Amino acid sequence: MQRNAEAAPTAELPQREHQQEARSVAGPVGGIQVRPVDIAKRITTRRRSAGTEAHWVSRISEHDSTIHQEFAPVSRDLGDRDWSAIDPMLVRTSKGVRHYFTGALYYWQRSRSHVWCESQEERWEVLWLDYGGQVDRLWAQPMAIAFGHGSRLSGHWHVPDLLAQFTDGSYGLFDVRPIRLVDDQARVQFDETAKVCSALGWQYRVLTGHDPQATRNLDCISVSRHDRCRPAARVEALILDAARGGRTRGELCRIVSPDCPPLACAWVDNLAWRGLLELDLAATFSSETVYTSSERVLEGTLADA
Repeated sequence: MQRNAEAAPTAELPQREHQQEARSVAGPVGGIQVRPVDIAKRITTRRRSAGTEAHWVSRISEHDSTIHQEFAPVSRDLGDRDWSAIDPMLVRTSKGVRHYFTGALYYWQRSRSHVWCESQEERWEVLWLDYGGQVDRLWAQPMAIAFGHGSRLSGHWHVPDLLAQFTDGSYGLFDVRPIRLVDDQARVQFDETAKVCSALGWQYRVLTGHDPQATRNLDCISVSRHDRCRPAARVEALILDAARGGRTRGELCRIVSPDCPPLACAWVDNLAWRGLLELDLAATFSSETVYTSSERVLEGTLADA
């Protein structure tokens, strides 16, 4: 969630410097080492052409000792590139975090990688994107857009918060900004970024938040989103059959595991996360929350989810 910044001279990023910045004060997380705030790499930009450009650092470099900044004019050809092969790194250094609990790493199970969330608002939005099931891969702060002539932000740059590869193979950029913080300056930035995405052939959306109660409830069931909480096929079928007419969460747990109902909570919530059980996320979440088998279960159109 960044405001416009002035363009600055470009520079190569030494591998040693990058490794030092990636060193953790808290230890490794999920196979990588991070330090809140300093994990991000800042791409500095210079006017190389009159038009708008994209600047990024590829995670897989052809050079052994140096990570190089790459850039290209914004065009459909650039948008058609395989960005999953580019696997763009974080490209800017945060100016700091608003809350002292700092940012977080969100485990993106589909790509078995972590997504850097600079703020709690970003983590909530990543949570909802994960739940929606339409995004296959997600990158945080993947590129700097240097706005060129003809743009209302000419001479400035912007780092979108997220790059997504959707399940159909297409790409899109997201910016995260709570609705209360969307002012005129932000609208200009979003409008200009939307034009860039149109030229790339990508989607663009500003994520402005969700109902707080629904988000808290979703966060609760997300604890069981991991594959380790996925029930065996026999248990899954039993839960879905029992919930055809609607059952409370507590009832389903007692049906599946009468000797130890809490054992089944993760299984039931995993089905809710995968969309096989429906619930009212806007209501208070408890053992009395009613879960109902989804329409695709009832219609027998269920694919592997």
